[in-house]
Amino acid sequence: MLTTPRYRSKPSPLILYPLAFILSFLLCLPWVSAKETPKPKPQDWQINGIVAALDDSYDKVKQHAFDELAEYELKDLKTVVKKPEDIAQKIAKILKDEKVDFRVRSSAVETLGNLGQAAAQYIPDIAKILKDEKVD
Repeated sequence: MLTTPRYRSKPSPLILYPLAFILSFLLCLPWVSAKETPKPKPQDWQINGIVAALDDSYDKVKQHAFDELAEYELKDLKTVVKKPEDIAQKIAKILKDEKVDFRVRSSAVETLGNLGQAAAQYIPDIAKILKDEKVD
C-alpha cells in the first residue's frame, strides 16, 4: 500500500513565544503579595510559658523559647509583661554563661535586640562578652 506524505504545518514561533510569556506571567501572578504578614499578638499564658522555658536546662528548649519570643513586637509584649526588664535580665544571664551553645546565644542576642529600651542597659556587657569571644 502506498503512503502519501502529508504536509504538517508547524505553529509559528511568533505566536508561541508571546503565548508562553503570558502563560508564565499568569501562573506567577497569584503568589505575588506586597503585604507583610502582621506579627501575632501574645497572650499572657504564652509569654509566661516562654519565660519559664528560658529557665530550662536543655539548650534546644531555650533556643525555641528565644525564637518564639523574637516573633512578638515590643509594644505587644509591654501589654502582657509588666516588666520586660526581667526578661532582658534573664537573657543577659544566659548570654554570659559560656557553657550555653552558641546557637542558643545567637538567638538570645536577636531576642535581646527585639526588646528595645528594656535591654539597653545590658547591651554594653553583651558587646564586651561577644568581643572577647574568639570565633573559630
